[in-house]
Amino acid sequence: MVNEMCAMDGVYIYGAGIQGKFFFDIIQSEGTRIDCFVDDYYEAPTCKGKPVIRAHEIRNKQAYIFISVGLISTKIKSNLVSQGFENVFDFTQSVLKFPAIIQSLKGMSLWYSDTLSDMVNDEGIAEFRTLLSDEKSKNLLDTIAAFRRDFSPENYVIPDGNIQYFPDDIDVFSNIDAVRFVDAGAYIGDTVGTLARVCKERNIFFEYGACFEPDRKNLAALKSRVAKLRSDDNGLRFFVYPAGVWHQSEILTFSADQAASSCVVEGIRDKAVTNSISGLAIDDCLFNAAPNFIKLDVEGAEQNALMGARQCIETYHPVLAICLYHRPRDLWELPLFVHSLSVNYDMFLRVYGDMLLETVLYCVPKKV
Repeated sequence: MVNEMCAMDGVYIYGAGIQGKFFFDIIQSEGTRIDCFVDDYYEAPTCKGKPVIRAHEIRNKQAYIFISVGLISTKIKSNLVSQGFENVFDFTQSVLKFPAIIQSLKGMSLWYSDTLSDMVNDEGIAEFRTLLSDEKSKNLLDTIAAFRRDFSPENYVIPDGNIQYFPDDIDVFSNIDAVRFVDAGAYIGDTVGTLARVCKERNIFFEYGACFEPDRKNLAALKSRVAKLRSDDNGLRFFVYPAGVWHQSEILTFSADQAASSCVVEGIRDKAVTNSISGLAIDDCLFNAAPNFIKLDVEGAEQNALMGARQCIETYHPVLAICLYHRPRDLWELPLFVHSLSVNYDMFLRVYGDMLLETVLYCVPKKV
């Protein structure tokens, strides 16, 4: 049994953050002793009474290492395995080995609600299902709804291994001769960097990238990344907007400095945790630039962003890649809103993160 082997060879939790602490509590409650945490950024010398070491300090190649860090857990695992570590469990493998972790983490999910009807609307989900263009998407939607109902390991969605926003199994570039890309929620430039690489590999002309990012800390990294991309390829054009996207152009209250999770807030005026930002409608900024690919990862403002891009969408029929996991009802409300517009789209659904994070709707204009 794995617990017996762990007891002999040592057990480490990779990541000493909130999720790592949940991992610690559950794994220890099931009879496995945790020896230490591994975290390159945790400042305190101990966590939960256990020592915190850096990744380069791990010496025991036979130790059982459970990775509590989502999104990049497969990358962390690959790096550890390449160094000779034999018993490494990525995030998915860890929560399936100890399913009680799923119950502990569910309340941390942005799409979670204590009210089941907020997470699963049978009528809305059924209507969304009729819009999906492949069986993979339909089966995935069924599993997402089932997992939201029971949080069972049997319905846990394994993250897709394809490239998020530019997957091999969905032809997002089928109607595009030159990519005119809107990156709403550009963060630190990771998506435009990936797009530049993908376009080069597939011999697709990358005409411009318009990047919207309101968080000041992220902006510095984004500008640096864009400058590097420009220096690597003089033909690339980028425009950085220090703003969020919204249904109209106005000043918004913003919960800042949360890195990837900074977001627009309503009803909060505590200046210690918020500031004012510009909210811009994509139609006001880019209509004459004829965008043909719009990515929306804007921490719950996707509905407003779509409303502010309605003219572009109905005129130019751009590919849409929309995150559906920031609010419980986005799963069906956003696809149904897109369907209400005057565009004939094929729709696809994919999940790239654990606990249903990075759930993305792809809307690809039908070929005429």
